[in-house]
Amino acid sequence: MQRTWLRQTINTLLRPASLRQWVLTSFAIALIPLAVLLWQAHAALNGINDLAVREAQDAVSNARQIESLDSLVVDIERALRQYDILRTEAAHLTAANQLQAYTDALYTLCFSNSQLESPPVCANQQAGLIELAGNFDTLNGIELNESLRTLRLHQRQLNHSVWQRLNERLAQQQDYVNQRQYWLSVQTVLLVLVTLVLVFWASRRIATPIQQLDRMIRTLGQNKTRQTPLPVAVKGPRELNELGDRLHWLSGRLEQLESLRLALLRHASHELKTPLASMKEGCALLADGIAGPLNPNQHEVLTLLTRSTERLAQLTDQLLDYNQLLQQSEVDPQRINPYDLIHITVQQHGLALRQRNFRVDIDCTLTWLDTDPRLFQRMLDNLLNNAQAYGYQNGRVRIALTQHAHSIHLEVANTGPAIPPDQGDSLFAPFQRGEAPRLDSLRGTGLGLSVVSDCARLLGGRAEFVALPDFDVCVRVQLPLKDPIL
Repeated sequence: MQRTWLRQTINTLLRPASLRQWVLTSFAIALIPLAVLLWQAHAALNGINDLAVREAQDAVSNARQIESLDSLVVDIERALRQYDILRTEAAHLTAANQLQAYTDALYTLCFSNSQLESPPVCANQQAGLIELAGNFDTLNGIELNESLRTLRLHQRQLNHSVWQRLNERLAQQQDYVNQRQYWLSVQTVLLVLVTLVLVFWASRRIATPIQQLDRMIRTLGQNKTRQTPLPVAVKGPRELNELGDRLHWLSGRLEQLESLRLALLRHASHELKTPLASMKEGCALLADGIAGPLNPNQHEVLTLLTRSTERLAQLTDQLLDYNQLLQQSEVDPQRINPYDLIHITVQQHGLALRQRNFRVDIDCTLTWLDTDPRLFQRMLDNLLNNAQAYGYQNGRVRIALTQHAHSIHLEVANTGPAIPPDQGDSLFAPFQRGEAPRLDSLRGTGLGLSVVSDCARLLGGRAEFVALPDFDVCVRVQLPLKDPIL
């Protein structure tokens, strides 16, 4: 029982924390330096407050004692002069009492306070008081005046010494406050830096697995799991780890579905080629009258069959072309004459272009180009097919290959129904067709622009719709310029 409980406890401690626990723990860790800073500030303020109260009390006490000593000096002088005149026992007792009171007050001010260093004038004043208390009854008027003058002089010196000492202590108090303020500022900066480091560490511990998940999702979305394997595992909060495991499962599932799709596409395309060839041959034999003459109704049905067979043959060729492009991962660059390649491609579409009375303008000033001729011709072929299929009757087609600062632009433009700006990017996806109808006798599959986009991607470029004056639709393929072209 105990071993089972211990094992469960260890597993619970070693199990990754949840995202909520990570956030709360990170927040608590980040608050520790701030709590220390608040405690240090509170302690510093309490120390300064205690020092200020203590110094204020000492200053008030010293001021009162100085005032009391000044008053006693006046009383001593009055009592001694009365005794000098009257020479009575009562006057002698009053003078002795005043001298004793002054002696006690002087001792309290100078010698009983251990925090106040006794100035030299205190000893001089005490010695003078002892001497005066012992022989004031034998002094004549002149000697008495001299003794009283010395007493007043020492009292003024004592007052000056006490006030000077209070000013020094006030300056020390100010220095202490400035020092505490300086160290508190240093601690504030250090603790704020520590807090920032802890916040950065905590945010990184949470952001890193999120970035890993983002890269995994992008890899899955771009279908690059074969070239860029997914991370083995996501290390972070428990929820993100579980999400990483599900993405791994999804990656394997998508690879299975992709393999099945490619296999189905490959086998279906190849399996369709043989019966389609037989159907085309049979339609040709019937059209030539080898099986016998046809009446008008039979000839009409044969025409429909021939068109449907041609349509199926075109769709099969496009599927095979798309399947071959999906399987192609390497580019074979060669130095070609771009004008000759463009001219050959236009000649291949010459019959369809003449039937719809298109005028084709070619603008190519490049004498040579380093690229994969198969991919380049495949892009141009699909762009020309789209231009003649969606362009207006008696329209124009412009093919331009130009060099720019860091890229090569292949542009194929035509006059025809314009494409809405919000639909431009979606037409480069597989099996996506626009709202504009084809103006030829065939029906599109939505693979033409997808093939163009994939070819451009394999060549390191991209395809996009751009605006061109005097034309309604223009597709630009931007390819990287590796070497200067003369």
